[in-house]
Amino acid sequence: MLPDLLSIKLFLATASYGSLSKAADACHMSLSAASRRLTGLEDQLGTPVFDRRHSGVVPTPAGEALVRHAKVLMLDVEAMLADLSDYAGGGVGRVRLQANISAMSQDLPEKLEEWSVLNPGIKLEVQEARSRNIIDAIRNGLADVGVVTAPPEPDLKFLPYGSDRLCVVVPVHHALRSRSIAFVDLLDHDFVGLDDSAMITRTMKRTAEAAGKFLRLRVQVQSFEAVCRLVAAGQGIGILPRGSVDTFRKAMKLRLIDLSDEWATRQMYVCLKAGPLPAPAARFVEFLSRK
Repeated sequence: MLPDLLSIKLFLATASYGSLSKAADACHMSLSAASRRLTGLEDQLGTPVFDRRHSGVVPTPAGEALVRHAKVLMLDVEAMLADLSDYAGGGVGRVRLQANISAMSQDLPEKLEEWSVLNPGIKLEVQEARSRNIIDAIRNGLADVGVVTAPPEPDLKFLPYGSDRLCVVVPVHHALRSRSIAFVDLLDHDFVGLDDSAMITRTMKRTAEAAGKFLRLRVQVQSFEAVCRLVAAGQGIGILPRGSVDTFRKAMKLRLIDLSDEWATRQMYVCLKAGPLPAPAARFVEFLSRK
């Protein structure tokens, strides 16, 4: 027999709390019933999943492996129940989309609005994330479709979506006056940048290192808007997609300078698993690809 879902849920709660009694309370069962379930789970698997100690319980190596698989399993169960709930309510499917900040701050929201009007029965789950995290989510089955700015990877499918152009963001009265400038000519300035997981930041660091210079990242933040606000406050200059900055440019009194480097023009992709997709996701990818 395979382990039942309640036993898997109890196992994950026990691993999270490090305490069987706390996990039993969280799962609304008695301590004795919880203990019997875990013992039964270990009998089914043929190996202990916890080391019992005076201070609590700790997963064994087999238990650690089970944690990884059980988390994915429970996410799939939640997605299954959500899908079936949609169908029960008259829906015809669901698409899990993850998109990076560049796409979300440009034209993607308008495209999603049009999609929803054309496909009212298909529910969209939309999450903003970094391109690297989106690719991992697609690969691990945690998202159906991604919009990323990252080099294609051979085990996934990448379809052209559009492009964006990076520019230098400065306060309107900043001393930099040229219409276009190379990144290496900016390296004597302080920068306001995104965190280290952002593709832009990683590219800036690689380019500075190749030029034998140090990237003076004075401040690092999480969003394009935060970069713009800090640039406007005189904390440094920024590098951001032009289409994303236009929203803030006038209100924050910013000026944009073209970045002349080849890497400043970035290809955006729709990312998905190779092979057939569920019908709603396939229809959504077709919609994005024809725009």
